[in-house]
Order: sequence, then C-alpha cells, then structure tokens
Amino acid sequence: MENIKISDGKNYWCTWLSQGAIGKNEMLANGVVKAYFEGSSNARSSINEDYVFGKDGFSDQFPELRGDLFLLFDDGWDVPYVIPESSDISAFGSVVLNSERFPSFPGTPAERLKGVNDKLKEKGWKGLGLWISPTLTGDDFHKGFYDNRELHEEYWKERALWCKYAGVHYWKVDWGSHGNAGLEGIVPYRKMMSEVVKKYFPELIIEHSTCTAPVNGVFGDDSKFRYADMDGFTDRGTGLCEFADVFRTYDITEDMLGDTTTLDRVAYYLPFAKSVINCEDALYIGATLGCALGIMRSHYGKGWLNVNSKLDEVTAAVKWQRFAPSFIGGEFKTSDDILLDTMYFGPHDSWAKEAKNRVVNQAAPTVMARNTELPTVVRENKMPFVISAKNPTGVYSVAAIKRRQFIDDTADPIVSCNVGETDRIGIFGDFKKLTFNFSRSPKKMFIQSLIRGEETNLDINQYLNDTSLTIPGSILESFNLVEDLSDNAVMLRFEF
Repeated sequence: MENIKISDGKNYWCTWLSQGAIGKNEMLANGVVKAYFEGSSNARSSINEDYVFGKDGFSDQFPELRGDLFLLFDDGWDVPYVIPESSDISAFGSVVLNSERFPSFPGTPAERLKGVNDKLKEKGWKGLGLWISPTLTGDDFHKGFYDNRELHEEYWKERALWCKYAGVHYWKVDWGSHGNAGLEGIVPYRKMMSEVVKKYFPELIIEHSTCTAPVNGVFGDDSKFRYADMDGFTDRGTGLCEFADVFRTYDITEDMLGDTTTLDRVAYYLPFAKSVINCEDALYIGATLGCALGIMRSHYGKGWLNVNSKLDEVTAAVKWQRFAPSFIGGEFKTSDDILLDTMYFGPHDSWAKEAKNRVVNQAAPTVMARNTELPTVVRENKMPFVISAKNPTGVYSVAAIKRRQFIDDTADPIVSCNVGETDRIGIFGDFKKLTFNFSRSPKKMFIQSLIRGEETNLDINQYLNDTSLTIPGSILESFNLVEDLSDNAVMLRFEF
C-alpha cells in the first residue's frame, strides 16, 4: 500500500477497565461476587466527577504522559445512573453530560462539555475524548435512517458543533443502534456521521469499530479461528476503514489470548486500511507497528487483570511513539507460517458467553513487518511472535510478543533485521540475540530504557562487524528498568 502518511496524536487513555474494576470492588464490598467482565451496568455507574476529578481520580493518572493522551470517557458518562430497561438503549447517544453525574458543570450541553475539557487540560491532558453511541436518543430512537436522513444528519451536526465549541477533538463511536448490523446497516450510517462531522468540525477525530466477539473465528466450528473467517465483521470493518480517521480492532480477552487475537486483526487490516488502526491496549504491538493506542490499564484494576500490573508498558509505548507515531500506509508483510495458541476458558474468563467453558484456538502469523523487510527469525518451540516496522520518521522498531499459552517459558528468539539507515531502534520484549544490518556503519551507540533512567554510551566496537551489529539479550536485559510486571523496552540511538 502506498501513500504513507504520519497520523500522530490519536492516542488516549480510556476509563472502561477502570470503571469495571471500581464497579467490581463495590460489588464485592456489598457481598456480590461477579467476574471482572460481568456487571457492565455497574461499570457504567462508575464514572462521574468524583471518579474523574476526586482524590486519586482518573485525571490524576500518568502525569508524565498526559500531554500525549486524550482522557476518554467511556460508556456511562451521558446516561442516567438507572436506565429503566436493560434492553432499552434509547437513553444512549445524547452526548449530553449527565447532570447527576457531573453536577459541577452547568450550562448548555456545549458549555458543560467545555467545562470538563478545560479542567482536564488544566491538569495536563491533551483534552477530553468521548465514547459516542451512534443512536438517536429518546422518542427519535426508532426513526430509521433512510426515511429520516435529514433528522439524523441534523442530530449529529448539532453534537459536532457542541464539541467544536467545547474543544473536544475525539469521538470513540461504538455499540448503539448502529454498532454492528444496526437498524439499516452500520457502514452507510457511520459514513453519514463522519461526513456530517467533518463538514462542521473537520478537526474532530472519529474512531469507528464494529462490535466483535473477543476472540476470532466461528463459535462451534473449531477449524475456524482466524479473523478472516468472520465474514460479516470483516466486511463491515473493511467498509469502515475507507473513511474512518481511526479504526479500532475491538475488544479482546485481555489476560487470555488477547495479543494473539489482536495481531491477527492487525495483520488483516494493515495491508489496505486507509485509516489509522487502533489496537487498543495491546501496547507493544501498537508501539512497534505504528498503530494508535487505546490504553485501558490502570492501577485501579491491580489484582483483577494482569495488564493492570504492567503500567510501565504505558510509559514505554507512549514515549516510543514520540519518535515513531502512528501512520497510514506502507507495505505490510507476514510469514507464511502461523503460531496457534490454545487455552481453556472458564466461566469467568470472558464477557462473551460463547467463549465460556470451552477450549479456544487463536492464531496469527509468526513474523510480521510493516514498511520494511521481514526479520529473519530462528524457529523454536514456544517461540513468541516477532514484529517489526520502519516508521516514516526513519526510526525502526522490533518486538517479541509473548504468547499467553507459554507466558512463563516463552523462548527468547534469535532475530536478524535489515534496518537500512536509522538513528534509533526501539526494542520491546525479550530476545536471545538481535542483529541489525545497516546500510552504512554507525560510529557510536547509546542505550536507554524507554521507561526510566539515563542514556548510556556503549562501546560499539564490541558489537559491530562492518555494517552488522549484534547485541546479546543480556545487555538489553541489564537496562530493563521496570518496577512492575512489564516486559522489557529499550531504545538504541546511533551516530554516524
């Protein structure tokens, strides 16, 4: 795919997993025992001004990184605490800050949004992002799109102008009456939304997605476990990628097979997508492959999900994308072989009932490369996925993504990469040995953790043979300055 374009500034921290953790803690305190993924209505209740701006609130997270991120309010911010019927979604899509949840922000809908946005910016965030249900609220809910197109267009025009006044620059469009197949089809409706918004507020970033099961494949057919097997979802996703600013690969089974699922989805879309791909909370995948980050992990959920004990990865991914921002285009390559992961899902390992109490298979290409050649990887048992990219800025990244099935004994790979000429290389995960083949010999080499610590000058002559530089994993590990369960992340800098 040609027409490579840097498309920076589309990363956010989303409140949803934190809402779920807070909701679960409250349920446990009241003697109600539910799995992390259960009780979405309770998670929906866990967003208000106290949770956002109170002591140790959402807005207090990631002080070093806030300027790079929108703080995105997820499901719940614009609906009442109690919705009359769980099956009635006509309360969604208002884009009106709920006054019971946010009583300190008065005025018109636009003024109330501006008040929240201004306060987040004062705390150092890039601004407010909003989860938007593509639904007409109230009595207009059942009025179809094709018979009432002008009504629908005016509805989203009004809300785009509210956000323009408020300075709200990000919409995460999800779920609702046009979340999947929809009343009259997701793609035409979402295209209308994007066209209306861009007409009146062209700077607004619109993220689209199609509601997808958290694992790839066809339930009930154990031979179909790839994203390409999901015809309806892939068709809708392909259509959305034509006009969305950002396309999100959607929810996965975080602590289970989430990385494998996400890699297969990313590998499906990157060859042709005209939008930035958001790979949600698969942070090292996004940082390496130039995808946008939809960060969800936080300290609120420590003890519930493993990703919440890997917060240093947030720092590493966001810092690396200052050098290697998300981009559109570039040739995408994959190896012919795949890695298959198989795990048993118990009754509480996923929010999708179809995945519970069964063995689940997920697979993705073993090696992937974006805008560069495929790395050469020595094949081993229990090996990780290996991915790489050459960013339009000229920097290079490579990652070894552990497979959850072998999380405690994944083999550290031996990898060789043709990097051309680059002055920075981001390295994510554990390697036995890494070789970088340059187009000309670098003269100096510096190494630094992407998480914390200072840059250190290494004697390049110990590692360089003409234009080929080989660095053992032990050197990389010595700069692994994590303070939690995060995987390694370091940066090499070169002078020529």
